[in-house]
Amino acid sequence: MVVTLYKQRKAVAMIELIFAIVIMGIVMLSAPLMLSTANKSVYVGVQQESIATVATEIGMILTHHWDEANTDLNFTAPILRTKGNPDLNETTNAAGFATGFRAGTPSGEYERTFLTSLGGRLTATNPSTTNFTAEGDFDDIDDYDGHESELTLIATADMSEGDYLDQDIKITSTVTYISDTPDSGTYLGSATTLTFNDPFGALAEGNSTNIKRVSVTLTTDSTMEDLNKTILLRAFSCNIGTYSLNTRSF
Repeated sequence: MVVTLYKQRKAVAMIELIFAIVIMGIVMLSAPLMLSTANKSVYVGVQQESIATVATEIGMILTHHWDEANTDLNFTAPILRTKGNPDLNETTNAAGFATGFRAGTPSGEYERTFLTSLGGRLTATNPSTTNFTAEGDFDDIDDYDGHESELTLIATADMSEGDYLDQDIKITSTVTYISDTPDSGTYLGSATTLTFNDPFGALAEGNSTNIKRVSVTLTTDSTMEDLNKTILLRAFSCNIGTYSLNTRSF
């Protein structure tokens, strides 16, 4: 009798094959969700970069002088005379003479004052009904009213426009006076609370006030419509002048 021995070969059992198919199906079903989450993460990242860009632009604008009248480097910037709330004007003493200070400001040569180092007083720029007069030298906040900067991608042989999500980025700045009159409470007297009714929306066209609103808007033209965005941030700057340091002589 001849006995033939066959070598046993390893094989995949049917139950194992079924388990593998089920696992692959679960993975394939979750793939669209994973891709959607990844796209949302990209959108959030791009949006955060845009917000940071707008915030940087506002911060840069606010480093400039409050008004063209403050740009004379021969003396520190004083508080300017405006046509805003009269409670913020320069006070007078019992004899009727101007004190050089606002109500509630401690007197002293190192404090913020309406007086320049030459003893004179200056008046804030009068706005037109549309915008301020841009001098073109960008040395004060007003000069950025209507300023627009644009970043346009130009494709080269080494890159394609499709490599970038944000394209044709445009940043526009506007500067205007806003109302400095509180909706309730007064600057003088014993009031401890001042309430402003939408301080960023109440414009004061035609008159100078003690508050300027800086608005910066960023818009993009993305290759993906879902990523197209318009981001608007606003900040304000007040007419408070600068102080001079008290010096000590030896």
